Amino acid sequence: MQLNIRYRSVKPGPVDMGHAPDRVAVVDFDDARKKYYYPVNLDDPGILISNGLAPCETDPRFHQQMVYAVANDTIEQFELALGRRIHWHRALRPLHSKKGWLPDDILCLNLYPHALNQANAFYSPDAHGILFGYFSASQDATGLSIPGQTIFTCLSHDVIVHEMTHAILDGLRGCFMEQTNPDVAAFHEAFADLAALFRHFSHQEVLLDAIQRTGGRLYTPALQGDPLADKAANSGLDSGDGDASASAR
Repeated sequence: MQLNIRYRSVKPGPVDMGHAPDRVAVVDFDDARKKYYYPVNLDDPGILISNGLAPCETDPRFHQQMVYAVANDTIEQFELALGRRIHWHRALRPLHSKKGWLPDDILCLNLYPHALNQANAFYSPDAHGILFGYFSASQDATGLSIPGQTIFTCLSHDVIVHEMTHAILDGLRGCFMEQTNPDVAAFHEAFADLAALFRHFSHQEVLLDAIQRTGGRLYTPALQGDPLADKAANSGLDSGDGDASASAR
C-alpha cells in the first residue's frame, strides 16, 4: 500500500522545514545503542523516482519514512474532518501573561522511531513528541513473527495512528491530559483506538484485499481465504452470526 500525502519542504530526517502549526520532524536517535541512524532524504531523486523506499524491516531509513508518512496522513485526515489546520500542545497561559511561546509549547512534533528498547510506544509532551520502542519476540512466537525477531512499533500503522491521535487531541483539548478521573484516560485511549481502526477502512486496497481473502466474511477470525473462513465459521466460532453473514454481503 502506498500513502499519498501533501508535499512539504523537508530536509533529511525527514524534518519539516515549513512554518505550519502541524509540522513534524523525525529524530532517529537510538537511546539503547547511543547512536543516530543516517537520516533519509525524501527529496533525493533516487528515492523520488521510485515513490519512496521499498518496505524493509532492517533499514532504519524506511522506518523513518514509514513514521513520517503515516503521521502526516493522520494529520491530513483530522484537518480534513475539522476544516482547519491543527496545532500541537500549548501550555496553559497564566492570567495577564505576555504574548509569546512558553517552554512547554510544542512547535514541532518530534517522532523518535527507535527511542526505546522495550515493547512500548507513547506520546510524551515532555519529550515534545512520540517515542517508539522495539523489542525481541519471544522464543515461542508463532504466526507472522519469528522467535527472537526484532519487532519495531514504528512499523505498525495502528500504533503510529494511535499515538498521533493522542498528540492531536492534546493540541485540541490540552486539559484532557489531566488525570482528574479515570474517564479522562479512557476517553483518550478509546478515541485513539477508534481512529486507528477507522483508518483501515479508508485504505481501499487493504479493505478490498481483506474482503477478497474472506469472501466478504469480515466478521470471522480467519483472513486467509474462503476455505479457512468456512472452517472457522463451521467450528462454532461464529455461532449465531447468520444475520451478520447476510449484512456483510
